[in-house]
Amino acid sequence: MNEKVYPSLGLLYLSAFLKKHGYEDISLIDMNDGKPLPSFVDADIVGFYSTTPQFPTVLKIVKEIKNINRAKDSLYIIGGPHVSGKPEDAEDNFDIVVAGEGEMALLDIVRKKEKNEKQERVVRCAYMSDLDSIPFPDRDLIDIRSYKYRLNGHLTTTMVTSRGCPFGCKFCANNAWGKTLRMRSLQNVFGEVKLLKDKYGYDSIMFFDDTMTVDKKRMNGLCELLKGLGIIYRCFIRSDTVNENVLTNMRDSGCVEVGVGLESGSQRILDIVGKEEKVGTNLSAIKACHKVGLRVKGFIVIGLPGEDKESVRETIDFLEKADLDDIDITLYKPYPGSVIYKEKEKFDINFTDDYEKAWYKGRPESYSTNVSTKSLTSDDILVLRNQIENRFKKNRG
Repeated sequence: MNEKVYPSLGLLYLSAFLKKHGYEDISLIDMNDGKPLPSFVDADIVGFYSTTPQFPTVLKIVKEIKNINRAKDSLYIIGGPHVSGKPEDAEDNFDIVVAGEGEMALLDIVRKKEKNEKQERVVRCAYMSDLDSIPFPDRDLIDIRSYKYRLNGHLTTTMVTSRGCPFGCKFCANNAWGKTLRMRSLQNVFGEVKLLKDKYGYDSIMFFDDTMTVDKKRMNGLCELLKGLGIIYRCFIRSDTVNENVLTNMRDSGCVEVGVGLESGSQRILDIVGKEEKVGTNLSAIKACHKVGLRVKGFIVIGLPGEDKESVRETIDFLEKADLDDIDITLYKPYPGSVIYKEKEKFDINFTDDYEKAWYKGRPESYSTNVSTKSLTSDDILVLRNQIENRFKKNRG
């Protein structure tokens, strides 16, 4: 199975930001395709990015690097979603933990290292308001075309036009980029799209904004810029942020598919997790997408707080009505930083901090979960998840 699907834009942003400020000696060890560590990591600062599922592996790697670098006085730092939500997990194995957005924090760390100044153990970052001041990701740092995500048969790469999410879903652990939505200017976004097409040869883009359509006026403006470029794209939406007009503009500007976080077909479950959407709104949005000719991939989560056989039955009924083009059925994993994780006692849910089982998505037949509710055991949740996938999953590529 090819693990190289999406490059880590966060790391590429950090490289671009440091280079903008005069620090050019940067390299990246890309282990996405299973390459072994080099025999020696010759770096003054060794940085790591980690989500919660990746964290056990990252701990193994940093210990291995420290072992092979015994004679080198490197500074070991870590950032990313997991430690942004729970920095104390990393304090024993890293010199510095960066919680939150990393560009300014890393620049400050590099400058202090250069001057041999004292460093903070945990750096909590303020979010950058002017995203246009951040250069485009340093895609020359990696073999960008070795990543093999495809859309309609086209080799596709990723980009983001905003950071943060203004919605209050209690299952979400948006630790690194926060809840404050900040958006790049349309001209800045258009410039990166042109660069991807003209320099790197991409005519297909996966926009990885949490919700691309929060601002309909901005989305319509971006559509006008994208028309005539000859690109296709995919993006994520929320059902209550679209209407037929904006969806039509998206289609006309090259959008071929949207991903929608539906979570559950049970209104009770949506209310428990603070989704602030209606099941009917989700069905209407799917219908509107299909009416204008957009494919819809729906994201469903099994094992949310309060899940029982009735809520799963409601989800199955919903999927029957929705007639989605494709689905992802994932197992709920409470991650550090989310409301449910921090206030576990307020919800009908039980879980353990077993990061080895923190993958919410993986290879078929290899799923596991450490989550249960009053009505469903972990095994029940796993069986129900697999049954729904077998019944409704259309695209198994």
